[in-house]
Amino acid sequence: MPRRPPPLQWLPAFEAAARLMNFTRAAEELHITTSAVSQQIRQLEAYLNHPLFVRQGRRVALTVEGCAYAELASEVLAHYRRGHEQLMARRARSVIHLSMTPLVAHEVVLPVLADFQAAHPDIELRIESSMSLNTLRGPHRWAAIRYGDGRWPGLTSQSLGGSSATLVASPAVAERHPVRTVQDLAQHTLIHQRADVSDWGLAARLLGVDEVPRRADLLLDSNLSALRAAEQGLGVAIGVWPLIRPALDEGRLVALWPMLPLETGDHFVHRKDDPRPQDMAVLYRWLRAQFARLAQSRPADGDGP
Repeated sequence: MPRRPPPLQWLPAFEAAARLMNFTRAAEELHITTSAVSQQIRQLEAYLNHPLFVRQGRRVALTVEGCAYAELASEVLAHYRRGHEQLMARRARSVIHLSMTPLVAHEVVLPVLADFQAAHPDIELRIESSMSLNTLRGPHRWAAIRYGDGRWPGLTSQSLGGSSATLVASPAVAERHPVRTVQDLAQHTLIHQRADVSDWGLAARLLGVDEVPRRADLLLDSNLSALRAAEQGLGVAIGVWPLIRPALDEGRLVALWPMLPLETGDHFVHRKDDPRPQDMAVLYRWLRAQFARLAQSRPADGDGP
């Protein structure tokens, strides 16, 4: 047995033939001729001074030595391919599809996205605005900002900070019908941000009542639409801090009730097997900084008790 290993260029033909148990199929996979596969395997056998295949007409079978060498060849080539893919990935620009609700997109990310692009030109963010929780699918590299308790099976979840909730309305609505008790909401239209989610059912529990009184209901399709409707004077909406801070700071909305702490909050979510976790770490730190910036100060409490 030679002490030095054989030339690496013989291994692909042998590994493919050993895996497929067919020289012709190995040749088709490697885009070479069948005779080239046979020649490279004969050269490898001669170098090792051991037969690797038993040839029975057109059929072949691995010898004992062939089985052992096939395992080695497979491991060597797999390691080579992984190393090549990792090197190419490091040189390629990272593309991350980042999913978030419309409110997070418009109030948190888009206003400062240019800062992220300037600081990290090697990471391309493709923003996707959706209320759906089922976007972490497909062949792309996905990440998401999702609201919840942080438990999503099979995914990595990192908190972006705590949150609180209050009731919000336009200044004109708040002045026309002040809310000092829960019963005062009977004069208002309650704005729902999703038809399939009982957001005012949660509000009732936080307010300590069985059901929130209302004059009417307005059902919309997103948290952004709900707050925009409240800004237009169409009713009272549930606002989650710190996402509502820009609207409060700019006077588009006012808080009608003291802040009520929530057990849930926004989280950064992505697959556990992401091929470039360092990029996800960079994105998480940047997003957490944006949420922390919004949460630096709390608004004054509303007129409620």
